[in-house]
Amino acid sequence: MSTLRARSPVSYLLAVPAALWMLAALVVPTVFIVWVSFWATRTFSLSSPLALINYAKFFSRSAYVQLLVDTVQQSLLLMAITLVLGYCIAYFIVVKVRRPQVQLGLFLLLVVPFWTSALIRTIAWIPFLGVTGVINQALLSLGVVDQPVSAFLYSRTGITLAQVSFYTLLATGPVAYTLRNVPPSLGEAAQCLKATPLHVFWRITFPLSLPGVVIGQILVFLNVMADFATASAIGGNKYAFLGNLVILLYDSGQLPFASVIAVLLMLCMLVGVAVLLKMVDIRRLGVA
Repeated sequence: MSTLRARSPVSYLLAVPAALWMLAALVVPTVFIVWVSFWATRTFSLSSPLALINYAKFFSRSAYVQLLVDTVQQSLLLMAITLVLGYCIAYFIVVKVRRPQVQLGLFLLLVVPFWTSALIRTIAWIPFLGVTGVINQALLSLGVVDQPVSAFLYSRTGITLAQVSFYTLLATGPVAYTLRNVPPSLGEAAQCLKATPLHVFWRITFPLSLPGVVIGQILVFLNVMADFATASAIGGNKYAFLGNLVILLYDSGQLPFASVIAVLLMLCMLVGVAVLLKMVDIRRLGVA
């Protein structure tokens, strides 16, 4: 057993390397971005005057505000879809599949595609969503449609389909982990007391797996809010989110205004994470 006390000088000393790394890699760049967002000029200068003109410019233009709303709405939509899909997949693998070998095989089927580059996975969706793509060919073969549907590629629907395939795993993993830590004896005891399977799920299984749900939804929310590659590749030039606007402004040399978008994006992420963490005590994650 370790004799190192939690608040001893040695424990603080051991935390110094990690603290310095976080300071250099996270705190300093974030502070710099916030500082640049207040620059009143477009030129790079440490003596640039500070003002709120860039923030006023953002909120005075409805197109920018609508882009912020669209980004948040897309994140909420993906959270709802991946919550249902991820929980169903995790529940099936952990609860319904009894053999550990089969569980491992099914989970690998979810994980293996993510060993490839995110860019490759994004581009790979284009042949599926195009007018002559796999989805349209399947719909034509089944007689669902008489002519190819052009609403899949370069559309909000196509972006959503691609993002669901990318981020469902993030919602599945933490739920599977918490479900594995739910003692089967709790459900068995409840059924002995005449509780129905649905009652057991809503009163026992789901509350105990809620920390995993929250962790998964945080991961999905953060990734969708920051995603720009999917909207760029699948949405073409028709659709964009805040991440795409940051790239566009940065490429055009508008660093202060790009920093404003980045700061607002970070604030939205912080608010979203804070709201999700209020729902449950994630310290219960992994507690049997």
